[in-house]
Amino acid sequence: MPNQLFISKKYIFKDVIRLAEEWRIAYDKYGSNGGSIGEMRQFQETPEYQKIKVKKNVLSDYLLNLSFDDVKMVQTVMYLGRDKDYKKSQSNIEIYKSMLEDLGTNGWNTKEIEVRQIAQKLPLADYLRSGLEILNVSI
Repeated sequence: MPNQLFISKKYIFKDVIRLAEEWRIAYDKYGSNGGSIGEMRQFQETPEYQKIKVKKNVLSDYLLNLSFDDVKMVQTVMYLGRDKDYKKSQSNIEIYKSMLEDLGTNGWNTKEIEVRQIAQKLPLADYLRSGLEILNVSI
């Protein structure tokens, strides 16, 4: 059933995974290894930081242009792939619905806040691939 649930949404996962990978590649190539607050502020003024920021902004903008339901779907699959906390006895659709319910237990924040939660995860592409694999969804 999740394949049916996601059949018209596969392009979203493909796009988000691609954009997340581009951001991670830029981060790996140009990112800073940390430092003091002053050093981090200085780094934020560099062209290298701007290259990373552009890639992250493209990812965030893409997510912001999705419907809120699609953002919730991406976030649900992301957390499923990150946490891998599910009952193996459940069907794929039950796994998805259970995770979606768990995330909504305390209520959803605004779409912008949820997008920030997604877009700040550097291993986002890996989390999504793992979540889709758990749900037996191929993209």
